[in-house]
This record gives sequence, C-alpha cells and structure tokens, in this order.
Amino acid sequence: MHSKTTGDLLDREQQRFLETHPRSAAAWEEGKRHFLYGGPSHWMRRWAGGFPVYAASASGAHISDIDGHDYVDFALGDTGGMCGHAPEAVTRAALRQLRNGTTMMLPTEDSLWVGAELTRRFGLPYWTLTTSATDANRGAIRIARIITGRDKVL
Repeated sequence: MHSKTTGDLLDREQQRFLETHPRSAAAWEEGKRHFLYGGPSHWMRRWAGGFPVYAASASGAHISDIDGHDYVDFALGDTGGMCGHAPEAVTRAALRQLRNGTTMMLPTEDSLWVGAELTRRFGLPYWTLTTSATDANRGAIRIARIITGRDKVL
C-alpha cells in the first residue's frame, strides 16, 4: 500500500475516532489543563487515536467508556485484574479493608497469611511486596547488591 494511501486511511480513522468519542476528546482537552502529558500517565499521549478513551466502568472482562462504548478488555488493565474487573470476592475484601483503614504503612495480620500463601503456592521461602514496577526494580537492585557484595550495579 502506498504511504499516501496509508496516511489518508489513518487520517480518516482518526477523524472517525474523534467523531465517535466526543466526551473522551473533551476530557482529554480538559486534562491538558492539569496534567503534564495531557492525562494521568505519560503513555496516554501516544494513544493511536490521538487521545485515550476515558473509562466509565468495568465489570468482568468488559470495560465501558464515557462515550457509551463497551469493549472486551483483553489487557484487563495490565494489572492484577486477571480475575476480571470488580469480581465479587475481591470487591468484598477491598471494602472490608477500606473500612478498617488504608495506607497505614504498617504490616497487618493479613500480611502473615499472604506470605504463607505465597510460599505454599510457589515454594519460595521469602517474599517482598512492592506497589510499583519502580519499587520492584529497586528491590531487585538491592538484592543483587547483597548477593554480589558490590555497591554499584551496572
């Protein structure tokens, strides 16, 4: 396919995306007033349609956007959502914890069960938990420094 044809096709599809996602487009423009990259995360500025769709809700394997479109979410949020969005057991557990307190920065007795369950399931004796990929990388570097006895990691 000729590059001009490809370019014309891309332009047409981006226009169609804009026409079928007007609320997401407006939300994106509003976000530019508050977020460094236009949205909460830097990767959103590279969305294929020119702006990301804005989520309204999600349940099971489906996600709905603010423009009324429903999608099958094959990525499941690229997170621990592999059980689907808003599974009842997870929702109940999260609500229970929200009522007990959040971000206490101290361990709870639940953490003892989690550690034992991870050991039981995967057979490794020790675990460390992180809340982001950044923390996970920092932890891996710390462990590498301990194991090698070196202060610097290249």
